[in-house]
Amino acid sequence: MDADRDAKAALVIETMYRIAADLENWEQLIDALGAEPESEDLSVQSIRDLAHSEDIARLLSRSDEGPAANRQLRRDIGWIVLSAQGRTIAVNSAALTVIEDGLGEVRVGSPPTFSEPANGEALSRALGQARALAGGRIILKLQRDAEEGPRFAYVIPARDLPGAIGPAEMTQDAFAVVFPAIEETGRLWAAMRESFGLTPAEVRLAMKLRDGRALKEAADELEVSVNTVRNQLRAIFDKMGLNRQSDLIRALTELSAVANAMDADGPERRMEHAVLDAPTVRSIVLTDGRRLAYRDYGDPAGRAILSFHEGLGSSLMPPGTQGLARELGLRIISAERPGFGQSDPRSDYSFDGVAQDMVELCDRLELKKVRIGALLSGAPSALQTAIRLGPRVTAVHLYSGRPPRRLDDAPRNPLALFRARIENNPWVVETLFAVLRLRVSPAQVEKVLRRSIAHSPADKAFVESHPEVLPFIAAYVGEALARTSRGPADEVRAFRRGQNLTVTALRAPLVVWHGAEDVMAPLPDLLAFLGDTPREVRVKPGIGHLLALKHWEEIMRDAAA
Repeated sequence: MDADRDAKAALVIETMYRIAADLENWEQLIDALGAEPESEDLSVQSIRDLAHSEDIARLLSRSDEGPAANRQLRRDIGWIVLSAQGRTIAVNSAALTVIEDGLGEVRVGSPPTFSEPANGEALSRALGQARALAGGRIILKLQRDAEEGPRFAYVIPARDLPGAIGPAEMTQDAFAVVFPAIEETGRLWAAMRESFGLTPAEVRLAMKLRDGRALKEAADELEVSVNTVRNQLRAIFDKMGLNRQSDLIRALTELSAVANAMDADGPERRMEHAVLDAPTVRSIVLTDGRRLAYRDYGDPAGRAILSFHEGLGSSLMPPGTQGLARELGLRIISAERPGFGQSDPRSDYSFDGVAQDMVELCDRLELKKVRIGALLSGAPSALQTAIRLGPRVTAVHLYSGRPPRRLDDAPRNPLALFRARIENNPWVVETLFAVLRLRVSPAQVEKVLRRSIAHSPADKAFVESHPEVLPFIAAYVGEALARTSRGPADEVRAFRRGQNLTVTALRAPLVVWHGAEDVMAPLPDLLAFLGDTPREVRVKPGIGHLLALKHWEEIMRDAAA
């Protein structure tokens, strides 16, 4: 039996290496762990080997950004990485396609060769300008056949490529040539001025032309004469070495696409938009010296609600919560459990330990009466807090609650099965979440979420019609792992240890909200745990695990009623 267990541990460790190198491999861990639960004991060598996967993840992570912002290399842009001597260090297939389309040839270990000698000189000049700017972006124009028109690209420090790259490519003197993708943005105008010496007026005209304006329309909107814009256009042609307005439009569109792929409207930027209207994170120092973080939404004098986030969540609540809570006269205290977000870890993490922290928070904020709301894996902590607060709690509402019970291993959903397997194998939890923290990106969070809702047509339709949902989820996952991965790992182990937890001591009215298509936390599992405690069960049709997001305004208005 020991041999079988050692073989399983070896398979899991190998899988963890793959996940550390590429989070796309996360589902491989489901089969590697198997269906049968294991004890927490593991050999010293296996623990040491598991830790190596954390080292791999750390080496593959970008050193100049926080863990939540780490990204993989984009496949929808072309890039060539050049050494200080101008030799090609790395190149992707998209860049090869661009270069081979009438420009020349690129081979790793050699400088790019161009069919037009002036392009080599242009690249050397652009590299010189980029070095002089100490991290700026320079636009490179590469000549092709006169009928084809020129190609444009950015020259940037290799470390600023939109994704994690190897140590060799991240050296101080390495630069990257980045070619267009397919989307547009407006983040190129400063680079236009720096690269070609365009004046602000010329840049404003270029923006109008890029947006499809005719010269007369551009003149009217800029409140200048048509002769003025013609003179400005002629100056733009001279400075950029162009002859036709169509070449200018194509160049601006292509360069907009590169800027977008690099940093303008990708998942990271959309994620930032999700937190714009959220209040700042506050904290108290608990009696044992730990910090407990929270956000305070809405009306400071309003009806108090204590909110519990999900298992990879933070104090961040859906966009619009601040204004709506204030309008409804609600004060929502959204606390980050120990080891999540900005809260310090708790060495003896348990649902009752979390409840102790939350009672102290309520005492410090002088909350005499409070309603409790909990999402997903926040349910057990919320119930224990309600039990400890006793008559101070007016009601408890659970939204898609997940009980501390071993779930049926039927593959209802890859993410649900993934969680069930790691709960059954707690020895892998610490390393798994450490790797996740080091390597996760907003784009990957969105990808996993899309995979997980594939079994719920209602959730899928909701996400398609509300594109702001995935960036919001990516934002709170990023916040959850901002300082440490201890909280999520500790909570998964608490779910395993808490399988004898009961709610018989709960005295507050309990209301359950659940989506009819929820395959990640099925309602029968929750009701089997709660028994006859719920006063009311509200099953919402046309939604699954994303019930709280779809019905958020209804939930808040219900709290204020």
